Amino acid sequence: MIEIDGSFGEGGGQILRSSLALSVLTQKPLHIYNIRKNRPKEGLSHQHMKTISAMAELTGSEVKGNSLHSTEIEFNPKSDFKRRVTINIGTAGSITLLLQSLMILLPFLENKTTVSVHGGTNVPWSPQLDYLKYVTIPTLEKMGYKIEIKKSSRGYYPEGNGHIEIEATPVRKLKAITIDKYEKQEKIEGISFSTNLPENVTERQKKSARSILFRGGIMPSIDIDLEKDGSERIGSGVFLFSSDGSSIIGDGALGARGKRAEEVGEEAAQTFLEKYRAGFDFHLSDQLVPYMALADGESSIFTRNTSHLETNISVLEMFFDLKFRWEGDYLSVSGASFENTYID
Repeated sequence: MIEIDGSFGEGGGQILRSSLALSVLTQKPLHIYNIRKNRPKEGLSHQHMKTISAMAELTGSEVKGNSLHSTEIEFNPKSDFKRRVTINIGTAGSITLLLQSLMILLPFLENKTTVSVHGGTNVPWSPQLDYLKYVTIPTLEKMGYKIEIKKSSRGYYPEGNGHIEIEATPVRKLKAITIDKYEKQEKIEGISFSTNLPENVTERQKKSARSILFRGGIMPSIDIDLEKDGSERIGSGVFLFSSDGSSIIGDGALGARGKRAEEVGEEAAQTFLEKYRAGFDFHLSDQLVPYMALADGESSIFTRNTSHLETNISVLEMFFDLKFRWEGDYLSVSGASFENTYID
C-alpha cells in the first residue's frame, strides 16, 4: 500500500487528484492521511469528495473515509471500468480540477470513455474551461492523447450549473514531449465572453484587454472573439492564449459582482503578460508532469519550480521508479513507458 502524508508540500487537493489516478493505473492500494491538514478548513471538501466518488464510479474502486472534513482515506483500486459516467458536483465546484484526476487515467482504459460533469466551468482558483480547451488538450494531443470536448456550457460562482462532456480514446502509449521556452509570436488569440449580461460587456472587456497588451509593448495581431449567452446563469470573463508551435501559454480573468468590465479585461491581459514575458506557462507544468512520467521516452519542459510542481513530482516518484531532474531551467524525466495492456 502506498502511504502518503497529505500535508506535505503544498498540502492541497493536487496530492489527492494525482494519487487516485496513479493508484488505479498501478493497481496499488492507497492510504492518504493528514489531508489538507494545514489548511484553514482541513480535510476533504465537497469538491474533493466528488473527485473521489467519480474515480470510484468510473473504475469500480472501493473507498473508506470519503466524508466531509475527513483527513484520511483508504482507496482500494479496481479495474471494473465504465464506458460512461456522469458526475454532478452540485455546486460551483471546479469541473476542470475534477477532470484533472480522471484524465490521467482515461488514455489507458479498454474502451472509448465519455465523462460528463456538471458544476463550475469558469470559477476562481482553478483552470477555466478555456484553459482546458486551448492549452491543456492541445498540449496533450502532442503526446498522442486522443481527447475531445463534445459539449460545454458555462457555469460560474456561486451557482455553478455549467457542463463539460469529454470523450477520450485509448492509446497504447503516450509519446514524450519537449517544450522549449516560449518565443514571442505575431499572433495572440482569445475570447471575451458573457452570460446574461448587457450587450456591451464583452466588447468593453475586449477593448480593455487589447489596450493593456498594446501598452505592454506587444505589437502582434490580437484576435479576440466575442461570445454572448443569454441563458439564466450570470458571469463573464476574458481568456488569452498564444502558441509558438512548441509551447502554448494562456491565462485570463473572470468577472464578479461590482467588478467593471474594463477591470476584467485589464486583469486578463496582465496575467497573460506575466507568462508571455517569462516564456513559459507554470500552470501547464503542474498539469503535465503526470503525463511526462507515464510517457515513453525522455520528456523535457522549460519552466520554473513551484510548491505545486514539487508536490506533484514527489507523488509521481512514489508510484514509479523514476526521478525528475532539473537541468538549468528545464525539468526532465525518462518516462515509465506505461503501456495500455488492453490494446494489442
